[in-house]
Amino acid sequence: MITDKKLNFRDIGCVKTLDGKTVKSGLILRSAKLSRLNEHDRAILEDYYKVSKVIDFRAAAEKIKKPDIIPDGARYIPIPFFNEANMAVTGGMGSDVFAAIKKAESKEELYNYIPDLKTVYPIVVTDDFALSQLSKAIKLIINNRKGAVLFHCTAGKDRTGIVSAIILKLLNVGTDEILRDYLLTNEVSAKNAEKYSKLARVFMRNSKIADKTYEVFLAKEEYIKSAYDAMAEKFGSFDNFVENGLGITREEIESFREYILE
Repeated sequence: MITDKKLNFRDIGCVKTLDGKTVKSGLILRSAKLSRLNEHDRAILEDYYKVSKVIDFRAAAEKIKKPDIIPDGARYIPIPFFNEANMAVTGGMGSDVFAAIKKAESKEELYNYIPDLKTVYPIVVTDDFALSQLSKAIKLIINNRKGAVLFHCTAGKDRTGIVSAIILKLLNVGTDEILRDYLLTNEVSAKNAEKYSKLARVFMRNSKIADKTYEVFLAKEEYIKSAYDAMAEKFGSFDNFVENGLGITREEIESFREYILE
């Protein structure tokens, strides 16, 4: 059992598909950054899950500040979803919000720094660079046949949440179960939402900034829905998104399902 709740760790297995099958446990793992991995949790990843790949979606600045502790035997694979061009739109996603609050020169600057996640999520599934990176990540996950694969971003909420939602939908898991997995993050992130919104209120004395800060730390159904809506708008359907956006073949999906469903 992973002991540090701040890792926002979970196995996305053991869920039922719409056609009555079960996703095997122990093969696909999601989490927040691994910079605070303790020896106990590291041993679980090594000995129980036998993690063979750690896929990191964070940007360079995030990784430099909080480098991952990699389980022995695992290959570390950085696949950042944001480059310089699309990072400008995502604002402070993954950054140190407390530091931003302290150094902001104006309330307007800080308000604009905090991203609107209903705008950010569609970028991940439509922006050319982000989409190419997402394709690499999904293909690595669904074609892994050795031990477990673990993927993460900074909080294990947004980029990680989108990938988890896509993987589960590929396996024909229903919307309710996908949302349940996505919203589980709030068991960890709700405390941060409260903490940082209070800091914003104290330092900036501005309820709009405090409210926006609170929202950005939460997993919300409307965020993940904005990603699905963007897929449909650009590609026509989820299936077209998978085939034409991610470049994943029907044969790859069938092989993945055969491997991981029981």
